[in-house]
Amino acid sequence: MNIGWIKIIGATFFELIWVTGLKYAVLPVEWAITILAILGSSYCLITAGNTLPVGTAYSVFVGLSAIGTILVEFLGFGIFPSFWQLLFIIILILGVIGLKLLNEKVER
Repeated sequence: MNIGWIKIIGATFFELIWVTGLKYAVLPVEWAITILAILGSSYCLITAGNTLPVGTAYSVFVGLSAIGTILVEFLGFGIFPSFWQLLFIIILILGVIGLKLLNEKVER
């Protein structure tokens, strides 16, 4: 696996932390974690662009972040996604898989 893809996964992980932090952070330590997660997400995404096409990297990052955010809401806070959210999550997943497969063909 290309280091760029690992950085995209890391950027997504940090993204999920800071998005959740923006909604639920109250204490100064929670805000500090949120700010560090914003910096970590930005760093990982920017440096992933060194080894991956920027458009592909950003598209996969946004798709994974959207899917992850809905999963965090459901698993962590009991907010169940609607039918339409589930439908579009499936479309996003198919798009992310397609972009990953296309990038692998270009690298060869």
